[in-house]
Amino acid sequence: MNNFSKKQNILLLMGGISPERAISLESGKVCLQAIKDLGYRVQTLDPDYNIITSLTELNFDIIFNCLHGSWGENGYIQSIFEYLNIKYTHSGILASANAMNKLKSKEIFKHRKIPVARSYLLENSFDKIEFPIVIKPINGGSSVDIYLINSKNELDEFIEKNHESLSSFFAEDFVDGADYTCGVIGGKATQIAEIVTSGQLFDYNEKYSSNSAAHIIPANLKPNIYEKMREYSLAAHDCLGCRGVTRVDFRYSSSRDQKLVCLEVNTQPGMTKKSLLPELAECSGISFHELVEWIICDASCNRY
Repeated sequence: MNNFSKKQNILLLMGGISPERAISLESGKVCLQAIKDLGYRVQTLDPDYNIITSLTELNFDIIFNCLHGSWGENGYIQSIFEYLNIKYTHSGILASANAMNKLKSKEIFKHRKIPVARSYLLENSFDKIEFPIVIKPINGGSSVDIYLINSKNELDEFIEKNHESLSSFFAEDFVDGADYTCGVIGGKATQIAEIVTSGQLFDYNEKYSSNSAAHIIPANLKPNIYEKMREYSLAAHDCLGCRGVTRVDFRYSSSRDQKLVCLEVNTQPGMTKKSLLPELAECSGISFHELVEWIICDASCNRY
């Protein structure tokens, strides 16, 4: 890790043009205050398609990337940072792109023997499909546009309504259990959180809009399952080539089949007051300010 002087000038990217813009602004707001508290000089940028011009006109040393969703964490903006030889936080180009593409990341997980749910392309035949299924964007974040489909009729309705954008979605088997998540910071797994929701899915509303979701840390799991989840978290982070901090999401059924699947790796975890990574870090002995400091000190170029 680099030993940066507090005289370093930080450029905090927040907002952007993805569907997760609002969450990025919230993450940026709390990180901005922490960066100021830590004694760094900091300025903010709400980037648009003129980002290259903006970056070349501003004076700074390090980019703290608080962008969420497509464009901000799918490898595109990371390629700009690398091209301009700018030190930046979080994962690099390839890891970001592969993590954002849920189908690609699931294939990589399977090669590493990390369990995943069976997937379906919506443009293919569904003769052998078993309901319920969950429909998700192939490239997306913050649980935006996810749908629980319980029958062939519901699936037909979804396809009819979204026929022009079907190639942007995929489906996977629904695991009737609970959501869990584990952070990875500096190559070490944090504690695990169980996410208790009022509905069957941990969707955008449960994450950010309602107060019904509860986080149980450490999760109430059998020791072998708990450690297996932490092991899979590190493996998922590593096999994608991630850098900095990530958060790895799981679904687990404690019923007789005890099915555990890895859902995805978040290379730009939320940093809002309701976000899980800061809470997981806190429960692992890392304060929010220490977390932000670690992310800054980990910044570099050549994060492929």
